[in-house]
Parts: sequence; C-alpha cells; structure tokens
Amino acid sequence: MKRIVITGANGFVGSSLANKLLKSGNEVTCLVRSGSNTKLLENKKNILYINYKNVNEIKEIIKDKDVLIHTAALTRARNWSKFQKINIDLTESLLEICNTSNVKQFIFLSSQAVSGPAENENSGRIEKETPSPITMYGKSKLKAEQIIQKSAKMPWTIIRPVSVYGTGDKDFLILFKMVKNHIVFLNSFKSKYLNLIYIDELTELIERTINNKDAYNEIFFAANPRKLENTELHKLIGEALNKKTITIKIPEFILYPIAIILELVSSIFKTRFPILNKDKVKVFKQDYWIVDTNKVKKKLKIEFKDEYLLNFKKTYKWYKDKGWI
Repeated sequence: MKRIVITGANGFVGSSLANKLLKSGNEVTCLVRSGSNTKLLENKKNILYINYKNVNEIKEIIKDKDVLIHTAALTRARNWSKFQKINIDLTESLLEICNTSNVKQFIFLSSQAVSGPAENENSGRIEKETPSPITMYGKSKLKAEQIIQKSAKMPWTIIRPVSVYGTGDKDFLILFKMVKNHIVFLNSFKSKYLNLIYIDELTELIERTINNKDAYNEIFFAANPRKLENTELHKLIGEALNKKTITIKIPEFILYPIAIILELVSSIFKTRFPILNKDKVKVFKQDYWIVDTNKVKKKLKIEFKDEYLLNFKKTYKWYKDKGWI
C-alpha cells in the first residue's frame, strides 16, 4: 500500500485518479479547495479541504506520505498573473514543502501544450525535443516543469497528457452535444490531426509511474498512439451515438474576432473565462497536435489499443446516466 496525496483531486483527472488508486488498495488523501464541487469523488472520507497558502497545514498533511501527485492547475485565464499564481507559484511551493518531507516521488501532471505542435503528420513530438509552447497555459506549465527539474530533491516524474476525454469531462461534452444534435462545426477547411487519451488510459499510465524507478526523473507524453483526423473524430463520436451529422466548416480567420467578443462578454458579466479565447485560437490554428508514444512503450511497458469507438460509447453512456446530455 502506498500513501499518496493528490492535489486538485476534485477535478476531472484528479478525481478519476483518486478513485482508481483507492480501488487499487492505496491510502489516498484528496486535497481540495474549500467550496469545491466533489461529486466526481466516490469516497468522500478521503477529502481534505485546504488552503494552499497554509504551508504549515500542507507540511503536516504530507509529512508521512510516499508520493505527491500534483494535478491542480489552471487551464485558461484572462492574464498571465493567474497562470503564474496557480501553475507556477503553487507548484514551486508544493515542491519546497516536499523537499523538507519524507515524500519519495513528486509526480507532476503537465500538458502537451508545453511541447507545442508537431511539424507534420508523420512526425509526432518526442519528449527530448526543445519545448515550443504557443499559449500562456503551455508556457506556465513549462516554467513549472523547469522548477521541478532544477529544484526537486527527490525523484520526479513529469507527465504531459494530450487532450483527455472520458467520464467526468466537460470540454468534450460540447462536441458530444453537437453530434447528438446532428450538427458539427469544424474550425477549418483543411485536415488537422491529433492524439487523444481516454481518462482510464491516463490514470493507468500515471499509476504505472508510481514508485517506478524507470519513471524517475523522466518526462512522458500520455497519448493513445493512433492519431485522428478531425473529421474522423466527429464520425467516430457519431457512430458511438448512432447519429448522422452535418458538418459545417468555419473559416479560421473568424475564430479570433469571436474569441475577442466572448472574452469581452465574460469580462462585462463576470462569468467564467470562455473555452474559446484568444489563446485557444492559437491551438485551433495548428494542424498537428500529435506526439510519439515510443518512450512510454519502452520505459513503462504500455501501449494502448485503438479503442476510441468503445471509449466514446462509454463516455456517452456516462453523460446520459448523469443527465449531462
């Protein structure tokens, strides 16, 4: 049994990871900010509501733990200062606390956004390449990675997931709703390629790195090895839902003005920062969000099967069962 602390344990990835590790017989402490929604966590007894600014409280919590898995993060924000506070400063603070504790491994959930897009369809990014983030989010995650590699006094593992879908996710929910309504909007007239990873695949990969010497001081992309073309993605989801769709292609040049309007509206009405924002437009304009998975196959002995259709069906069933769709 391993004693594990998970930050951001109420989030999509954090909650799925906590649920999996508990079922595997581990002692899991779920760190959650006060007032957060914890519906995705199956075992509420393991939740600790904390203030991440309270260093002494966190020191006390992790003093006898084996592993800290840092999943808490901000994925979109209006300005750099918010990314700095959550994605960089918090990571640095947690690492400093772990450096003075008995924690034996620091696992950091980073992002494909750190590496940036690939150059072509046939050459996915590899972990040892120089990162080229194009968004504030990617740049903030890179800063956090650099702090870990420079300052960690215990073995560390950095995991860079590609886009994650599955039970509990809200970003792909939008696409599922479009497919259900028989209309899909594509943000380009040309083909684009990407890797995805199902939430159960990601949590399996993370679990495989825990106390694994082959994962110490290593960076791993987390992805299903099969890349998808953008229209193929929508067709697979349509097949999973047994729905036929009409595809409406939107010129890329109108995405930026739409993003500006959405950001302005969210600012005026004090609503959550929109999914389609200026930073996200930079992501959408890239053609090849693909990575190479050979390192994971070699070091962690993992090679995920092509089960996109099955996993889309599982995701849709979960959405229906929860009344999300």
